Amino acid sequence: MLKQKSKVFRVHMRSVVKRIFYFLLARLGLRRLRGHSFFPTLLAKPAVIADFGAHRGEFFAAVKAEHPVSRALLLEADPGLAESLKAKFGNEADVLHAALVGGNNKGPITFTRSTEPEASSIFSERVAGYGVVNQVKVPTVDFAEALRRLGGHVELAKVDIEGAEVDVLQAASASDLAACNQLTVEFHDNRPPITPRDVHLVCQRMRWEGYGLVNANWPYFDDVLFVNLRRIAAGRRLQTRCRMILANALFIARGSFFLDRSPEEKRGST
Repeated sequence: MLKQKSKVFRVHMRSVVKRIFYFLLARLGLRRLRGHSFFPTLLAKPAVIADFGAHRGEFFAAVKAEHPVSRALLLEADPGLAESLKAKFGNEADVLHAALVGGNNKGPITFTRSTEPEASSIFSERVAGYGVVNQVKVPTVDFAEALRRLGGHVELAKVDIEGAEVDVLQAASASDLAACNQLTVEFHDNRPPITPRDVHLVCQRMRWEGYGLVNANWPYFDDVLFVNLRRIAAGRRLQTRCRMILANALFIARGSFFLDRSPEEKRGST
């Protein structure tokens, strides 16, 4: 009986902590849509949006439902998903069938399609654990070209490109990074070829370029928000820094409180 009461109490306390957590997060103005966090208050009305690794377009659709969009680029390497995006959003966004790459990955690249579509990648070793459908050659676009298609500036870019995000962000020029306001990134450091050290080096580079960072699923890196503090007016910059510090403290507290959960449970939390 005592053991049962203790279990009930723990469940109740978790529920209370979650309610407090989400209340405080809302007060800080941080929004999470389809597993990606950002500050809506930093977006212009209407905003320029990029969805790199758009998959089925859920993130773009969720943002568009809450915020006016002036221009958008949806990038998807999977040919089947790209055709679906064109049919669904072709009148509202520039939908491009291509893989976002960095470094020297120019020209068509081999893309491995998975039985789990969101796990498809230009890195075949990442797909092996999910099951391979086939391999296809797809065109490539680098970060600079993607920005040009958006008029040279983007206010919110979602980056979910199954392992290529490290190379893209490391290869991006300082001027291209300076043209972005917010980047919400899912790092895939749970499988080769990406390692936690690679992610830390990218975060270090982004800080050097003037970005602040919110790790919205600490201690993991599957929902990391980069905010370009240099593009925020001086009068709002200190306030934004404070909000980000408090948000990180909340996520660390939440992650520590629920550390006894499995990694799968924590990665699925919102």
